[in-house]
Amino acid sequence: MNKFVLHQLKEIQRNRHLTVCSRLISWLEREPFLYRLITCDEKWILFDNSRRTGQWSDAGESPEHNPKPPLHLKDLMVALWWSTKDVIHYSFLQQGKTVTATSYCQETDCMHEKLKKKRPRLVNRDGPILLHDNAQLHTSQATVHKLQSLNYEILVHPLYSSDITPTGYHIFKHFELAKCNKTFLNT
Repeated sequence: MNKFVLHQLKEIQRNRHLTVCSRLISWLEREPFLYRLITCDEKWILFDNSRRTGQWSDAGESPEHNPKPPLHLKDLMVALWWSTKDVIHYSFLQQGKTVTATSYCQETDCMHEKLKKKRPRLVNRDGPILLHDNAQLHTSQATVHKLQSLNYEILVHPLYSSDITPTGYHIFKHFELAKCNKTFLNT
C-alpha cells in the first residue's frame, strides 16, 4: 500500500526523537534557518503506471481478472534538489542505473554550481544546510568529505520521521498523481 505506516519506536528511539526535536526547536528560536535548507531525494519513474484498484463484488460473484504487472518494469530514476524557494537541480539517471556515493557526489557538485548562481548569498555567506535521509550513499565517507569541502551543514533529524521527508510528501506525491494511469513509450 502507498500509505505511511508508523513504526513502533523503542524507548531509546523515542528519547532520540525528543532530543533531536528539542535541539531543532531551540535552534529555530535562536536563529531562523529554514531559508538555508536544501533537500534532495531520488525517485523511480515507471514507464507503465497502470493503477490496480480494488473491486467490489456481490457474494458468490468472481472479481474481474486484473493481472499483476511484471516485476521488472522499464524505469529510470530522477534525482531532485530543491530549497524553500525553488527547484535547484534535477537529473535523470541512465535507464537501469541507480545512485551511488560517487554519482551522488557528482550530482552535489552540479547542484552546488547552480545554487551559486541562483542564491549566491546562501553559498557565500550563510551556508546551506542539507536535509537528506540516512541512506548509505548519503552517509558514506566520500559524501561526507564532499559536503564538508563545500561547507554544507547536515541537518540532524530523527529516523522514521514522516514530516522530515518533504520531497516524498510534497513534490513526489503530486508527481505520482500526475502520472497515474499513464504509459510512456520512451525517455
